Amino acid sequence: MQNYNFDNLNDKEFEVLVNDLISSQESVQVDRFKPGKDAGVDGRFFSAQDQEVIIQSKHWLKSGTTALLKRLSTDEVHKVRLINPKRYIFATSLPLSRADKIKIKDIFSPYITSENDILGKENLNDFLAKYPEVEKKHYKLWLSSSNVLTSMLSSALTGRSEAKRDQIIDATKMYVVTHNHSSAIEKLEDLHSVVITGEGGIGKTTLADQLAHHYVGMGYELCVIEDDLSEAEAILTKGKEQVFYFDDFLGRNYLMAIEGRTDSRVLNFMDRIERDGSKRFILTSRSTVLKQGKFHSDLLGIKKVDKKEYEITISSLSLLDRARILYNHIWNSGLSNEHIEQLYIDRRYAKITQHGNFNPRLISFITDPDRIRDVSIDEYWEYVIDKLDNPEDVWSHVFDKQIDELTRMSVCLVVYNGTPIAEHELRSAFNERVLQDGLAIASNVVFQFDSMMKMAVGSLLQRTISSMSSESQIALFNPSVADFVLRRHNHDCATLTAFFFSLNTESSLLNLKSLKESSQLSKESYHSILDMLCLEKINQKFSKEHPKYFTRLLQMVLTNREAYELCSGSDIIEKVAGILPVHDFSNQIEFACDIFKVVLAFGAPIHKKSAREFIKAYAPKASSPDQFRQLSILQNTLSDEGAEEDTQLLSVLRDEATSYWKDDVADLVAYEDILEDYLHDDEDGDAYDTVWNFVEENLEPFGVTAETITEIVEAVDFEYIKDGNREARMYEDHDHTEPSSANSEASEDDIDAQVDDLFERD
Repeated sequence: MQNYNFDNLNDKEFEVLVNDLISSQESVQVDRFKPGKDAGVDGRFFSAQDQEVIIQSKHWLKSGTTALLKRLSTDEVHKVRLINPKRYIFATSLPLSRADKIKIKDIFSPYITSENDILGKENLNDFLAKYPEVEKKHYKLWLSSSNVLTSMLSSALTGRSEAKRDQIIDATKMYVVTHNHSSAIEKLEDLHSVVITGEGGIGKTTLADQLAHHYVGMGYELCVIEDDLSEAEAILTKGKEQVFYFDDFLGRNYLMAIEGRTDSRVLNFMDRIERDGSKRFILTSRSTVLKQGKFHSDLLGIKKVDKKEYEITISSLSLLDRARILYNHIWNSGLSNEHIEQLYIDRRYAKITQHGNFNPRLISFITDPDRIRDVSIDEYWEYVIDKLDNPEDVWSHVFDKQIDELTRMSVCLVVYNGTPIAEHELRSAFNERVLQDGLAIASNVVFQFDSMMKMAVGSLLQRTISSMSSESQIALFNPSVADFVLRRHNHDCATLTAFFFSLNTESSLLNLKSLKESSQLSKESYHSILDMLCLEKINQKFSKEHPKYFTRLLQMVLTNREAYELCSGSDIIEKVAGILPVHDFSNQIEFACDIFKVVLAFGAPIHKKSAREFIKAYAPKASSPDQFRQLSILQNTLSDEGAEEDTQLLSVLRDEATSYWKDDVADLVAYEDILEDYLHDDEDGDAYDTVWNFVEENLEPFGVTAETITEIVEAVDFEYIKDGNREARMYEDHDHTEPSSANSEASEDDIDAQVDDLFERD
């Protein structure tokens, strides 16, 4: 049996719940009215004798039974006497003892004739067990039920840290169900995948969290993807109800996602989910980042992600939706009564809901007691308006007045890393940066980092345990912090150089490139930072300690002619030439090929022998057609026609490429989607020829025989591909027109009245 305490409902939501339960219990239609300060009526119906029955609900969890009884005897009883009903039903979310019920019956005598008309927490839970359809109707209540929470907390939540898991549960009380919720679920039911998009602060992650929560409540196993799809692919079980959740799947750094082939793996995973009715896949991305990703990734365009995209905009939130969001935040925020009163003066709450910069994240910010702890009551309204008028500066007060320089520094390092950073890497970058600025002596750095983390975690930073390893990852607590930091520092080349110099991560370099690509950083600043990084890291003999970082850095400089010419060209080439033979290029074969080709083209004193040894060593490690293609191009660059060593090298490449294609041809065909339109039995011959030509085109540089290509193609399961395409095609022609904003036909006066009704207080 359920045992709700109703703490995730606000008072207005609680009133509706009580009315629905009494409606079911009495088998009548309960009318709900505008509360009014003195009305004392939260619901009404007429008995079989056509006598008026009044319902009053009190959601007094924050005050307790003693305060409730006092309020009933001093204020509420007078309201009831004025109404003079034949029957009066009183409900509260508080637990009531028999003695409590006797006192309440005495207070409202003769209007309450039976203790059965006094409903406490226990009675309401009994009604919910009796009327499960009411429980399901009240979404927030249902999601906080013990069976849903037990399922979330006890199941194998692959990729989900306990902190994130608790975050989803805790956020339910703040959640306001709008038409976006039902529309996104409709799309999920239809296509099995949805990409929630929108600008920062609009509520993408909140919606995605609650969609995931919804499916857990329906009995689905939850898998939250943190780093890549490997964990999801490992537990994907045919026929088992599973919901996969990938928040911010392109990240702020869409270049990292694309270069790391996240785009292709995600889209292939979508295809698999779409063909399996027992699975759901929820993703989020900023609208601007997804558009940039589509521009840079052919796959994101070709694969028609648009049909799975659901964009949240401010215009999709009606004025009443906004009011409910504000009211819910005020109710649950813990704001003092004095602060709340400031929002009621002259209907200021209406000015907030109508403000052009309204978004849920801003509302969360201006109603957070911790954010305003040094804002006086008299200054509070001015503070609210300032943040609404200047949302880009929403973090300036926190940065400038509430944290110290070391905390600001650590937050900036996380921002410029571009993705969550391993705690040991952040510690290293922090130490480098602090000592660089002369802010500490070496013996004190460890203490300073630990102290900073205690201050920052939970407010500006969050610590999670990576599902891919046992080490802690540090991320921003709120992604809008990055927007603020980038605006503040992106024109300060010296500051940027210091931050990027301290970060020794590949993701920080990709973030640097992304800032230039998105025009947030000038080309001059970009090249200047690259110059400093390349020369300093080479001089520090950095390559052995951080091989992936160093390879990426060389690739960024040497494959960009403009960057190279602005840097100390010949000096860099000479230094790089000496490093290449001993550098570890594991998992970075494409970049290594680029670097070898550029160095050779510049006539650097590097022997072709080193390049040949590189090809021979890394051909067995190649894991994609592109890597084999790049190795082949490099081999052709080196080739002396008829030379025995080049003939042997080509033979090595041929053997390795052939072995790779024999093992992975089915996945490669799916990845390229070359049989997307293959549906009918009479197309079998065309499908076979298409795959044969596809394999031949990729293996042609290696001189693979037709007999070998045929052997590879015959390993493809054409029937499986055809069946999957037929199932997926069922969804192609569906019309996914988004519904218009709620209350779109209501007049402005009606909406204003509904907003005032919502904010009316007893």
